[in-house]
Amino acid sequence: MITSYLQQPISELPLLFFDVETTGLDIQAGHRICEVAMLRYEHGNETGSLNTLINPERELDPQAAQINGLRPEDLYQAPRFAEIAPSVVTLGQNAVRVAHNLPFDETFLNMELTRAGYPPLTGPALDTLELARRLGMRRGSLSLKALATTLDLPIPTHRAMEDVLTLKALFHHLMNEMAGIGIVTLDDALRFARGLLPGQPEPEAPPLLAAALANGATLRIIYTSNSSPQPIERRIRPIALTVEPNGPSVCAFCYLRNDIRNFLLAKISAYLPDSEDVTS
Repeated sequence: MITSYLQQPISELPLLFFDVETTGLDIQAGHRICEVAMLRYEHGNETGSLNTLINPERELDPQAAQINGLRPEDLYQAPRFAEIAPSVVTLGQNAVRVAHNLPFDETFLNMELTRAGYPPLTGPALDTLELARRLGMRRGSLSLKALATTLDLPIPTHRAMEDVLTLKALFHHLMNEMAGIGIVTLDDALRFARGLLPGQPEPEAPPLLAAALANGATLRIIYTSNSSPQPIERRIRPIALTVEPNGPSVCAFCYLRNDIRNFLLAKISAYLPDSEDVTS
């Protein structure tokens, strides 16, 4: 990512708003995408879209069907993800991806792309849930529906395109709020998502952590959590340094919890190389 791209106003960059519906919540249990919607905007104009059901090649969980209202018969004749994968790749090319609870949607999307023989979508992405949290919108839930209700935006329905339209409206509201505190460029927004205001220095990382962040490696940490008085060894894949109200942290995938977690640097007593790391 070239510096000039990061320094451009967000409004001048290609944006890809997207949402997926899935057969269930657990990707490790084999759940898959059953609906995807995307809207691409450039300079405020829609330049591409995708809105389709997907045959997930597996059953819907009853709980998922109750939420999104989809039925097995709705999906039997739908295309398989591999058939629409080229459109997904084209829409995502050189665009800043935007989603609500980005890690969930993007993990499913990239899993499907990999299965179909395509590389995962990479590059800068913004999570409206995280931006709303950083803006202090803590009056209860930060779900897309709750924020839409609070802000008088179109109410999402757990169908992909309706949720994308709400997402786009929420994103523009958040951009206006952020512009009021000097956050205008893509770099500003990416830093703000990590808890940094314009001009605020980057937190410093210990050498092993800095190296893991730079090369995508895993490492082991000795961490004392609030739930356990005894330090526990955790295997993590660091994602980014963040600044939380209680101090600098590392956002990382935790293999113990099989989830993305924040680890306060002050509670990490040791950093250890990971012998299982295939990138080493």
